[in-house]
Amino acid sequence: MRVSAFPGLAGMLLSVSLAAAPIDDLHSAVAERIESQREELVELRRDLHRHPEVSGEEERTARVVAERLETLGLTVTTGIGGHGVLAIVEGALDGPTVAYRADMDAVPSSAPDPVEFRSVNEGVRHICGHDLHTTIAVALGDAFASIRDQLPGRVVLVFQPAEERATGAKAMLADGVLEKAQPDAIYAVHTAPLEVGQLATRSGVMMPQRDSIRVNVRGSTEAEVKAAASAVRRAVTSAGTLRPEQARAPQTGAFSVVQLGGPSPEPGGVWTVAGMATASGPTSSAELRQRVEKAIAELDSDGVDLELVYEPAAIAGVRNDEELTSGAMASAGRIVGTENVVGLTTLVPAFSEDFGSFQQQVPGVMFFLGVSNSEKGIVGMPHSPGYVADEEAIFVGAKAMAAVVLDRLRAE
Repeated sequence: MRVSAFPGLAGMLLSVSLAAAPIDDLHSAVAERIESQREELVELRRDLHRHPEVSGEEERTARVVAERLETLGLTVTTGIGGHGVLAIVEGALDGPTVAYRADMDAVPSSAPDPVEFRSVNEGVRHICGHDLHTTIAVALGDAFASIRDQLPGRVVLVFQPAEERATGAKAMLADGVLEKAQPDAIYAVHTAPLEVGQLATRSGVMMPQRDSIRVNVRGSTEAEVKAAASAVRRAVTSAGTLRPEQARAPQTGAFSVVQLGGPSPEPGGVWTVAGMATASGPTSSAELRQRVEKAIAELDSDGVDLELVYEPAAIAGVRNDEELTSGAMASAGRIVGTENVVGLTTLVPAFSEDFGSFQQQVPGVMFFLGVSNSEKGIVGMPHSPGYVADEEAIFVGAKAMAAVVLDRLRAE
């Protein structure tokens, strides 16, 4: 209930009391609430880990999340862009709207699950940390609901499906998730092989975009078409500034790398070469496209028709707002220590994200969240067969992101 709903002197006194709540008191209240829910949050994470669902099939995960948030009295909307969930914590005071996004889907994996609470869904595992991401967002919903009478503005929690397929963010946006929420800023975390207790980020490009490339090859004979398609694959792959085998090494400068499949026969005598190009930023993407177009033009010859379909930023990557990044790093540093908030200087071509689809419409920041623990032999490298995350990262991430969100709410 908003303060304005209280008439007379009592309402005026309550308004003054709430508006005067020190920011340090709110930070402490939120952190204490998160800590008090330790057992429940660990069990939630383990329940999600036991029941992973791949992109587009997050029905149970979405139901568990929605039911949990509804018990907190939040406004919850389901079925956004597939199995997406939107939950809103309405603060009693006037203020901005700040969003927090968590992805929910798991990935196919037949490797043995090394934890006791292993997946019961054969061939599917949470080896990218989305079970932690989701749990952290639920923790934020619970924590902010506990101080809603002193909360300025509102907190919007976006639970996204199909991140691994890179379709979930666009689907939620197409379904009007931002129109429903209208946030002024948006934040997120992604697990990383940093030590637990550490976070990392950078302003500008933090995870590179991926462009979609498709070349349709047509000709008079199958032999000509197949030969031309093979030549296209070699030429387009060579247009990148990095070889595909270099794509896992951190890069400090501008780069582009092309990874294509095929050639593959299609109906009607067409052969297709298709795949993705990873680019360190819009400039690298534009330069790569020019080189690809030039390579295709040089291969074009009588008897063979080459059709290039190039979609820049088919996967948006992550591009952090400079001003918000500076403030968010300072907020997180007050929780984990400034020495544990790492300023990134490199990009890894192998990793990308569709969180940038939200950032194209709302300024935002993503952090890498450390989940490794060298003393325990835990290495949280996303998508590795032996991926394990130290569960203490749930509380590091939730407290740090609560501070980031709360500071942003109080900034205005």
